[in-house]
Amino acid sequence: MVMIHAIVFWSVREYVWKGYSDFTIYYCAGTMVRQGLGHQLYDNMTQFKVQREFAPEVAIRLDALPYNHPPFEAVLFAPFAYVSYPFAFALWALLNLAMLISLPFMLQPELHHLQSYPWPFWLLATLGFFPIFFALLQGQDAILLLFLYTLAFLCLKRNRDLFAGGWLALGLFKPHLILPFLFFLLVQGRRKILYGFLPIAAVLAFVSIAIVGREGMLQYPRYVVQLEDTMARGAIMPSDMPNLRGILYVLLHGDSYVGAVALASSVAVVLFAAWRSRAATSPFDLKFSLSAVATVLVSYHALGYDLSLIMLPILLLANEFLGKDKVRGWSDFLTIAAIAALFFSPLQLVLLMRSNRLALMGWAVLSLLCGIAGQMSLRSRQAGAAV
Repeated sequence: MVMIHAIVFWSVREYVWKGYSDFTIYYCAGTMVRQGLGHQLYDNMTQFKVQREFAPEVAIRLDALPYNHPPFEAVLFAPFAYVSYPFAFALWALLNLAMLISLPFMLQPELHHLQSYPWPFWLLATLGFFPIFFALLQGQDAILLLFLYTLAFLCLKRNRDLFAGGWLALGLFKPHLILPFLFFLLVQGRRKILYGFLPIAAVLAFVSIAIVGREGMLQYPRYVVQLEDTMARGAIMPSDMPNLRGILYVLLHGDSYVGAVALASSVAVVLFAAWRSRAATSPFDLKFSLSAVATVLVSYHALGYDLSLIMLPILLLANEFLGKDKVRGWSDFLTIAAIAALFFSPLQLVLLMRSNRLALMGWAVLSLLCGIAGQMSLRSRQAGAAV
């Protein structure tokens, strides 16, 4: 898989340096903040003007590639705007690789069955995961979110809920991938997490107001909703979203009632995951994995690179399987099959680049959710039998 990814990157490297990738929106936002144009952060004409300055050779771009993230994230990319776009992209890629390399060193003390594997093997495994490769190729921020989730996981394992809440709050640049997970933690009784989450969230809100002003903060929700309604002129396609929304969009051929059905399905998944995660006999690693996978499924906006978040549950599940005598039961086989599908890059490349149907990978995510839930049920029955 890593070799396939290397070949794909080599074939599109010139397009990456010219500014075709999603890193354009972050570099643009950072440039606007650096130039004192924060109050125009969500003005498409200004965005397009700035993007044409550093990426004039992108022939397919007739309008701005929209920056649809909260204002505070633009501060993170302001320092990158002091160097050229290709150099900034390379620096961001190196920073992402550094975060990936740090994962084994952080997680090995908690994942005892994976401790015998050297860190280069971990790095190859993560680079062989298509969503992570896709995030690197696009210059996206999904690996940063994976890193923050990992820090939160470690804090939760050590009962440092306040710090876990702070790390999760820093991930609010993708609120749809944070708030459902926060809800699951609250259902599990971890209310102290709010003591760390709310103050950091408040600071980020003040930073956002300082960047775009009160009018800009009021404009931001309308701007995001408008982009979703218009699909950002083809930049945001539900058929490429491997979540419940994408599954139903493809299944129902984009009918007008997809939104209502997706909402009802998401509520059902949230209630199911909340119910399963309350089981006192289930190991925390399985609860965490179930909550993270459910969060991706119910998120309204999740593209291929957002599945990078699932790499953490995959590592937790790998540790779980290595601790078993043998694979048995439908839940084990379903979990392994779902992970295998998520790691099979050729399938995702075809779905993404040939048919614009990456949403079909949402079935693998849904299967993974069911497999984890099945393992939790099995653990509960074993605990009951032992008593």
